[in-house]
Amino acid sequence: MAINAVAGTIREFSPKDIESVYRIAQTSLTEYYTQALILDLHREWPESFMVYTVAGSVVGFIVGSKYSRTEARILLFAVDERFRRMGVGSALMDAFLSLCREQNMLSVRLEVRTDNDEAIRFYKKYGFVITAMLPNYYSDSSNAYTMWRIV
Repeated sequence: MAINAVAGTIREFSPKDIESVYRIAQTSLTEYYTQALILDLHREWPESFMVYTVAGSVVGFIVGSKYSRTEARILLFAVDERFRRMGVGSALMDAFLSLCREQNMLSVRLEVRTDNDEAIRFYKKYGFVITAMLPNYYSDSSNAYTMWRIV
């Protein structure tokens, strides 16, 4: 789907990327994630932690986990606001779903704020469907939807 992505490269996260990923997480996500937690997520399933770089700078990232032998979960996914709607998120999602297929995952799930209409539209474009509402899921007591799709 990422036909018109801004010219860049997707590669596996490296610990040297932590400052850039942390900055994007802090400015794009509403929950607080420490650098230590982000590094821990990398250790869980290193191949699933991908960054999108433009001219050597990280402008977006996605990280997943193996929820079970056959189900992956997207844990964190963010794109620097200056690079949104340029195909970066689509390229990262395409790469993540491709990895899931290579690793014989059958499905992927994620959680998203119920009021994050832009993200919900993006996930629906990728075939994710809302399967549940999680009350008071986030630290500010906001609700989340669980979204799921077959790989």
